[in-house]
Amino acid sequence: MRKPLLGPCDSYQLEPFEYEWAWTMAFAQEQNNWSPNEIQVGPDVADYKDPTLDPKHRHLFVSVMAQLTTFDIERGDDAAETFLSVFQPAEIRHFFKRLIWEEALHTRSYRYVIENLGIPLSIYDTWKEVPAMKARVEMAKDVSKLVEIMVVEHLCNKVRFYDQPLYRKQALLRSLVFWFLIFEGVWFWVSLLGPVQQLARLGRFKGGAEQFTYIARDESQHIGFGVALIREYMAQYPEAVTQELVAQIEADARRAIDLEREYIAYCLKDGPILGYSVEEHVATAKFFANMRLGSVGLPQPFDDAYHAFPWMAEQIEIRKEKNFFETRVTEYQSGGALIFEESVDRDDDWGIYWRA
Repeated sequence: MRKPLLGPCDSYQLEPFEYEWAWTMAFAQEQNNWSPNEIQVGPDVADYKDPTLDPKHRHLFVSVMAQLTTFDIERGDDAAETFLSVFQPAEIRHFFKRLIWEEALHTRSYRYVIENLGIPLSIYDTWKEVPAMKARVEMAKDVSKLVEIMVVEHLCNKVRFYDQPLYRKQALLRSLVFWFLIFEGVWFWVSLLGPVQQLARLGRFKGGAEQFTYIARDESQHIGFGVALIREYMAQYPEAVTQELVAQIEADARRAIDLEREYIAYCLKDGPILGYSVEEHVATAKFFANMRLGSVGLPQPFDDAYHAFPWMAEQIEIRKEKNFFETRVTEYQSGGALIFEESVDRDDDWGIYWRA
């Protein structure tokens, strides 16, 4: 092993590759170039200002937007401040740089919708005011605390990453699982492809739903990279995978689902919308939690999970033809390098694959 994930190795030496899959994934991801202002939001403006719009629909749309815009900022910041520093091989770091840029693009995308619709800027404070949203932001911060200590000590030349004690290497693995498989793989995933997509299916906020589809395509590749990285980490540092850590990860997953329930209950506080309920949303979140954890060989903790919304797959399966809601022709994959496939009927694998 010339380039261990935590070093020692030269972070400035790109080749020879140790993890060519990381370089290939980053290159493929770069073909997925898009810009928020490519998407027409005029009809969404009309929807938002329509006096006949069901207040439940407006509240649901604004609430999901409020949580996601906060999440993307938090995700980009954490990746920049922790993972980009911790992992030493240049090709691994290269993907993280792309990931960080994409999270910033997603933040711009949310703002584009918020600005055009005239949603009050108080939306950016919503996460502080809604306990269910704040608790999720705080959980993510808590999971990363020990990893942040690793970075500080490394920068102070006290402890190299590869010399960190076992409990901190375990904290890093726990953080990887949380950010890639839970934060992105469950929290992001079901919000991007769930409630607002259903609003679009009911004829409302189709532009916002299209934005979410683009973002989900980026996130699907982030999850794929995370799965590959976690598997490699477990192979290189098998001593980190203890029964205690597995139990902690399962506790994280259960806590995350509890918070997901509280969050979607707030979003649907005035009752379900046609075709979408709290229980269906939570069952689907559990389905994806099982799928993501199972993809790296971890136990799948939810026996009552099921996928309530098989139409979610339609968003990811759209390729170069027309976007899902046929608002206009869209050339999303400029290089056509990736084809995404979302399996909704398998729970023994993560269900998203990339191929050149």
